[in-house]
Amino acid sequence: MNRILQILSLSILIFLYSCDPDQNSNINQGPDTITIDSLKIHRKVLIIGIDGFRSDVMQESMTPFMFALQNKNSYYNVIHETEEITYSGPNWTSMLTGVNQNKHNVLDNSFENYNYNDYPPFFYYLNQANIGIQTSSIVNWTPINNYVLSDYSDYAPENSMNDLTVFENAKQILLEENPLDVDVLFLQFDELDGAGHSYGFSPTTEEYVNTANTIDSYASELYNIIENKRLKGEDWMFTIISDHGGEGTSHSDGSHPDVNRTIFFAEHPDIQFKADCCYFSNQADLAPTVFDFIGVSSSHFNNNTDGLTIIE
Repeated sequence: MNRILQILSLSILIFLYSCDPDQNSNINQGPDTITIDSLKIHRKVLIIGIDGFRSDVMQESMTPFMFALQNKNSYYNVIHETEEITYSGPNWTSMLTGVNQNKHNVLDNSFENYNYNDYPPFFYYLNQANIGIQTSSIVNWTPINNYVLSDYSDYAPENSMNDLTVFENAKQILLEENPLDVDVLFLQFDELDGAGHSYGFSPTTEEYVNTANTIDSYASELYNIIENKRLKGEDWMFTIISDHGGEGTSHSDGSHPDVNRTIFFAEHPDIQFKADCCYFSNQADLAPTVFDFIGVSSSHFNNNTDGLTIIE
């Protein structure tokens, strides 16, 4: 509410924030212009990241919530395009920065030689908007926070936690607004990837399917929380995205079709999305989609992104 009053007090529809280079000495981008759409800035986003989700496990008997989500007002892509290098590091980084691996330079899971100075995660631009957007990242796979988001997020625990703890932390934030009243919440579940590496990435592998079913139940409960918030007047977009699929017990062969069986969902009761029959998303599309939905635009980001919004 304070943020809305702040924007309304400006008595304009668009607020332009020109960044002073001295304020951004760690970002080699020069001056940036952040544009805020006051008609959208009250919106909120939940991003559920599922590591190692092979999309042919999205069957009614295995992941019933995600299977049913296809019939909501949503965009969904079950052949969501991975980065050419199919390690987790490059793919999560592409989602969060909106640029491909040849720019952000994360080529494996070591995060050596990353280039966040030129291509920071989208949380950075939300901070630069300087209007109190609160962000959080709760992850099982700690390199996401340790290397990518910890410097830019209001709350990004760097300690290791299992998927259940990620889920419980997310519920606490969404239901109790503790430790913050979040506007953009990013989650990453990792145990499906572990099941794939141990037993096989396949809808015929019991351990993999059971883990997918558990994460599907987490997503279902979080979606119900978002639905209740919508009934109270909060405007949320609900998204699910995966970094890669898998073949056998590996996902190193980016040319294998099962490694590229990934997913991207975006759901909102009133938003018109691109037709899933005619547009096939890639990892860099997440960040511009979030920006489009919440009404934040950066000239630097727009000039460099490799992604497109999936919102019409």
